[in-house]
Amino acid sequence: EILDRLARAGFIVYPYFVVLERAPDESECAPDPRCTLRMLGAEDTGEIVRVSEGRATAQWILEALERTMCLGIFYAGRLAGCTWAELDAVRIPGNLGPSVFALRSDEAYLFDMYVAPPYRGLHLAGILRQAMQRELVRRGRTRFYSITLAFNRSSRRFKSRLGARELELRVYLHGRLGSLPGCDLRLWRREPRVPSVCVRRVPAIVKTKPLA
Repeated sequence: EILDRLARAGFIVYPYFVVLERAPDESECAPDPRCTLRMLGAEDTGEIVRVSEGRATAQWILEALERTMCLGIFYAGRLAGCTWAELDAVRIPGNLGPSVFALRSDEAYLFDMYVAPPYRGLHLAGILRQAMQRELVRRGRTRFYSITLAFNRSSRRFKSRLGARELELRVYLHGRLGSLPGCDLRLWRREPRVPSVCVRRVPAIVKTKPLA
């Protein structure tokens, strides 16, 4: 939350991990019978805005839907949360612009999973994550990456329970004042190495949104 407030003020400091996530077993996370899942489209923008509680604007959602996938989970008929996936690149946190590295034809980038507060504690996040992974497997994508802010303990614990591995620690720094560029740099990495560069220049104008 503090980092998001700084970002809105124009000072971005996002230390983050590049994470390799394990593909789910077919037996894992049987859905609650009150849950349904389906891919979301532009017609669902209003509901995505509602469930995100201001974290994403309608414009950001429409732009994201042009090149990414969004899966929603419904509880008792109402949208309770959603998660996104991209097939082209792993992106620097909080924007739809520069990439950390490009994806191969069998890889996918999972990002921005969110479950609304009234539905937390119902184990919807695990169901949602694994449902998106199974959909990607059906499309030939069997290797999954995501990013996690270094200070987001709950997200790191959640991914660890799903068998994820933190492969690289990076930090995105940007003083978004005038036309100043930012930088995204690697602090450490481990095997299996991802095809990222040590330092990447980030253009002054990027599409940003708050992070969970």
